[in-house]
Amino acid sequence: MFKEEGGALFDARSASLGHTLQGGTPSPMDRARAVRLSLKCMAFIERHHGLLQGQPQKTRQATGESAAVITIQSSSIEWVPVQEMVRYADMKNRRGKEGWWMGVYDLVEAMVGRKQLLAI
Repeated sequence: MFKEEGGALFDARSASLGHTLQGGTPSPMDRARAVRLSLKCMAFIERHHGLLQGQPQKTRQATGESAAVITIQSSSIEWVPVQEMVRYADMKNRRGKEGWWMGVYDLVEAMVGRKQLLAI
């Protein structure tokens, strides 16, 4: 629907839900979080669409904040502009440059015995 309605204005793609990929049934908390994320996304689209509608038709241009990633930080849902996200992302490995677990990486490696496994 978004792709058809948006025409050449924007690109829209479908995505598989994580639970489908993992094979589990969504919990009530998962479903509630999905609703919260959906509502935030719809409000974001409506807000930025309204900003574009307020501009003269021939010179409409989206701002940098209109390209954003929705994130969950602690217990709140936050928008992070894509330009800011790229600074913190390891795009090749598709993860953050600094994980919360980096401080215990050596401990984890020692516990799983990876070095010993490689020596065998």
